[in-house]
Amino acid sequence: MSIPPFAAVITAAGASSRFSGKESVKKEYLSIDGHTVLYRAVRPFFDVPSLAAVIVTCPEESEDETVVALEDLADIASIPFLIVPGSVTRKESVKAALESLRKLQVPFDYIAVHDGARPYATPQLIISTLAAATVAGGAVPALRVTDAVKRLGKDGLLAENVDRAPLITVQTPQIFRRTELLDAYDRYQGMEADDDAAVFIAAGYSCTVSRGSVDNRKITYLSDIPDAEAQIDEYIKARDEGRKSAAAVRRMRELMQEGRGNESGDRE
Repeated sequence: MSIPPFAAVITAAGASSRFSGKESVKKEYLSIDGHTVLYRAVRPFFDVPSLAAVIVTCPEESEDETVVALEDLADIASIPFLIVPGSVTRKESVKAALESLRKLQVPFDYIAVHDGARPYATPQLIISTLAAATVAGGAVPALRVTDAVKRLGKDGLLAENVDRAPLITVQTPQIFRRTELLDAYDRYQGMEADDDAAVFIAAGYSCTVSRGSVDNRKITYLSDIPDAEAQIDEYIKARDEGRKSAAAVRRMRELMQEGRGNESGDRE
């Protein structure tokens, strides 16, 4: 079966609020074994044939940091590769990315939405999820729940066992037929959705599951990245020095412009 053309949306506009109590440093900008989390999240999509476009969402005014975190991916890409400011909610960030996709004059049939903090997806996982989406219209990688599941009572005590047989945990990338996902987001009137599948299903579309991977975990806590605290300290130091240098350059340019203005006035 040929792989249909698809676009990838990588969500990296969140605040990483659960990750660190220190000054804000996005987990996607930190490194694991020599590459940033964001680079690792995006890179596998380039190994899948028929990738037509990539959109990466980022916080407002963080485009430069995001470019750095992507390493050389934006430079080597031979397809449209856009960095789009997102929003405070994931739903609104995805909507912003979808609006950018609408404007591209590039043909593709499916859209994959992937967490920028999920650096262990593989090309095989992407392809298998895409294959499942071609059958149902939408697909998400999922794993069976293997731990015992219990419900807590209002008093905080164990109240009852829950049958885990029909329960699954879902991952990303979640992949959907293009026209249906765009329509689902256009019509969705609910509050913040847990994921894109919730928006898709709320619009009446069908979504199936593909086999997920235990390795495809999401970076959530400091312990998920080796030497995270040391990296954060170094990142903040380098960022502060960069901002000071940039401010000095801006001030120098202002002084030069003021000098030129004074010279013009003197000549008059």
